[in-house]
Amino acid sequence: MKFNYLSAFFLLSVILVAGSISCSEDTFYTVEEDGVPPGQVHDVQVENIAGGAKISYALPDDKDLLYIKAVYTLKQGTVESKASYLTNSIVLEGFGDEAEREVTLYAVSRSAKMSAPVKVNIKPLQAPVFTVFRSLELSETFGGILVNFQNPSAGAGRINGNMVVGVLRWDEELGEWIQIDTHYSGLPQDQFAVRGLESKPYRLGIFIKDRWDNHSDTLKTELVPIYEEEIGKTRWRDIRRQYAVPQVGVLPLSGNPMVEGEDYSGAYPITNMWDGNVGNFFHTKSGFELPIWIPFDLGATVKLSRYKIWQRSVGGGYFSHGNPHEWEIWGTNTPQDSDSWVLIGHEIMEKPSGLPVGQNSADDRSVGAAGQEYNFNIDAPAVRYLAWKHIDNWASIRGEYGFLHINELSLWGQPSDN
Repeated sequence: MKFNYLSAFFLLSVILVAGSISCSEDTFYTVEEDGVPPGQVHDVQVENIAGGAKISYALPDDKDLLYIKAVYTLKQGTVESKASYLTNSIVLEGFGDEAEREVTLYAVSRSAKMSAPVKVNIKPLQAPVFTVFRSLELSETFGGILVNFQNPSAGAGRINGNMVVGVLRWDEELGEWIQIDTHYSGLPQDQFAVRGLESKPYRLGIFIKDRWDNHSDTLKTELVPIYEEEIGKTRWRDIRRQYAVPQVGVLPLSGNPMVEGEDYSGAYPITNMWDGNVGNFFHTKSGFELPIWIPFDLGATVKLSRYKIWQRSVGGGYFSHGNPHEWEIWGTNTPQDSDSWVLIGHEIMEKPSGLPVGQNSADDRSVGAAGQEYNFNIDAPAVRYLAWKHIDNWASIRGEYGFLHINELSLWGQPSDN
């Protein structure tokens, strides 16, 4: 027995040593470099684009070529951009005007040797900040203003399309403009609201800026926000099991009528949804076929303008589990009449990063923690009774079964009675 153990130990030691030598050889293998500068790029072609240019070229036939470097001047001074030897083009961005300018191209080897320069002229098209600026549309909304714009240069990996929209307000006492909001966007088409303004005339200014500090002019206008107030929650009441559930179509799987969502347990009642504490949550029972119907009473008739919801952070993660993904909100003043309910809002929650469920970026976490705001249909009637129609959650997008959990719901609008 002693011989067998010793033999096994010796054999294992030999294998480990051999493996160690093999790994060591792999780790310290280096690419041979001749130290000679690479040849130049050639057959250079220029495609001018908004705020920049795409330069295509043929690569030199050098085995130790590492990248192509472009040297040029932006507003902040001389800058460099690099493109791998695996591609035959480089995109330059950040130019704030349409003046013709010179770009110098170098081929660079693994030993940092540069080729002789190749000079080429580019003439960028109008920068995206000015295109976005021309598309700006401002309008009054409840408690503030609504800003719409289009950005054709956004998307497809173009950092040139990332914009900052600054909102200014003229301060009469100070005699100067002060910034009251900042919106960041990389979307081809976007909209945002500036809230918290009184229903009185405001002199406002909007400007666009990109990451290279290129600025548009300032669009100046005067608007009067529509009056709204946050709706108090002390009179909100659960009205499940009191009225017939309206049927706007049978359940897709079974063909049965839609039913009301029930509390998962006494620890997560519906009242958690309006107790003012974004740290706890309302949770429905699982296993119900979707959609499910969750009605409640506001205690007063309100012309609703917007609402905000807070997701549950399940294990520190948003956009997952039973958090709402798609839903509708319905309203009525006569819940005893099941045919009186009208649709006043429909939303599909968007995840800022677009990452798969279970993967959240810093922006995803920030948006989830801050709560998400949505508007009611502008032509919706004033109502006293609301119902959340839960269509699906993030854990079962377009699923046949599911549940809902939500931490808090807040509403804004114009109360029409007390």
